[in-house]
Amino acid sequence: MTTQLICKLDDIIPEGGVCALIEGKQVAVFRTKDDQLFAIDNFDPFSNANVLSRGLIGGTLLKTELNDGSIHEQEVIYIASPIYKQRFNLATGQCLEDQDIKLNSYAVNLVGDQVFLLSS
Repeated sequence: MTTQLICKLDDIIPEGGVCALIEGKQVAVFRTKDDQLFAIDNFDPFSNANVLSRGLIGGTLLKTELNDGSIHEQEVIYIASPIYKQRFNLATGQCLEDQDIKLNSYAVNLVGDQVFLLSS
């Protein structure tokens, strides 16, 4: 596992994202208004463009019916693609509109004011 310095925390505006080139691959790094950090692939498979770092951060409540008939609710923070608006779970990379599409997600650490990405 390698650690890569991305930027300073203040370089990512709250509710915004930046793009970083990690080992030849574009990765989108996001900061929420409460300073949570997430990273997923920057590549939007629906538009075939590296644009997700320019998307809009939002939140939704996903409801899943369990085998026993009960409902499980989960809050999800997502990024909406700026092109066709598909939403991707920032924690997992899973597309909320198409369960067959999942992007890579990456661990992000904040050390002091430095944002680091962990990749394998």
